Amino acid sequence: MPARPNTYMIALGTTPMPDFSQLNDSEALLAQGRDLYERCIQLGSPVLMLEFVEEQIAQDPPRTSVLRELCDELQHKLMALNETYFEARDRVLYIIRKRFALDLDPLLAPKPDVYHQLPIDDLINNILQQKPLSSEEQSHLRRILKVSHVMAGQVYNDASITQQIHNVLDEWLRALATQNARRTGEHRIVNASDRIQ
Repeated sequence: MPARPNTYMIALGTTPMPDFSQLNDSEALLAQGRDLYERCIQLGSPVLMLEFVEEQIAQDPPRTSVLRELCDELQHKLMALNETYFEARDRVLYIIRKRFALDLDPLLAPKPDVYHQLPIDDLINNILQQKPLSSEEQSHLRRILKVSHVMAGQVYNDASITQQIHNVLDEWLRALATQNARRTGEHRIVNASDRIQ
């Protein structure tokens, strides 16, 4: 019987998966999950990781311990990414405050969580209403905002992908825990009725 093709390799073209053969089963699955997460970040899509999760859920029994550990790791990554996003925002606010004596906080207040999506031209036009800037200063300010937007946008996208994967993992784990609790309850009821008879 021919070997089953590696769906992850097909999805990534000719890029081979790392060799996890020297690890035990759980360690190998964790390593594979972590590798697929990094690939998802590189590709800008959660698809590979979601397929991996579904594959582990379909096992009998489901690989809940592996998925729970991955879920916890993604929660920590998500917290770190959110912190990085706001640090990048605060850094550019500080630079502009120091170099141009401008306060951008009021301009970002309506959308502090997606400040990188605010059009640069709109920001600069609002800034010019606060304080006149020379052409050279405007050009310098534009460069600062552009770099900041690109960096924050990447972090935001990474966080969005991480959040999607984490949500799916969390929902599956909750569903499996509920299912297991029901089965345990049914088993106890059956045992109790046996004793009564």
